[in-house]
Amino acid sequence: MDIKGLQGGYGIGQVLPAADGRATKPAAAAEDASKFLGELVNKVNDLQLNADREIQELSTGESKGLHEVMLAVEKSGIAFQFLTQVRNKALEAYQEIMRMQV
Repeated sequence: MDIKGLQGGYGIGQVLPAADGRATKPAAAAEDASKFLGELVNKVNDLQLNADREIQELSTGESKGLHEVMLAVEKSGIAFQFLTQVRNKALEAYQEIMRMQV
């Protein structure tokens, strides 16, 4: 079994200077983080819209079953909870950085 370490482009390696002294671009790391958060918000929004559509179809009689609606609603709820936790962790990290003395 071949186990490989994390390559450049993952984690804090993008923000910290490389071992050979060349600095990586922190702007790229920030751009990747904002892209990740944007995609996460869009996916959660899509799940919530899907759950709303399923609820409407159930109320009008178009839906096949209650279990499909409940699955969509639970997926939406779990995704929103995950998004909330990611936001909380990002906010905590920001507050910790702001408390650092220069």
